[in-house]
Amino acid sequence: MAEDTSDALFTIPLPGGRAARVPLALLERYYVATAVAHHGAEEAEALDVSAHGMTLDPVTGSSVWHTEWELGQCDYTDESGFPRNAYAWHRHPLGTEYTEIYQK
Repeated sequence: MAEDTSDALFTIPLPGGRAARVPLALLERYYVATAVAHHGAEEAEALDVSAHGMTLDPVTGSSVWHTEWELGQCDYTDESGFPRNAYAWHRHPLGTEYTEIYQK
């Protein structure tokens, strides 16, 4: 017998250590066919030898940085000028290695 998934809830991490439980039906309303999660499962399998959050554009084959907020590993420089690595909500707003950390 198939399981009814119409009421399935997904726990989504939010900034500040919070979490939201969102019904799958609601998430499906925001589905975008061309959207790519740059910090997907394949990142966890890879060794830490490449830039976090960089993927290949399927059309041009060039490297692309995500500019929207995503939860994942990132390298950044803190307010004191020290390099840091964190699992945090972040983005690369300039489409470069420059990283902004989401801080509420």
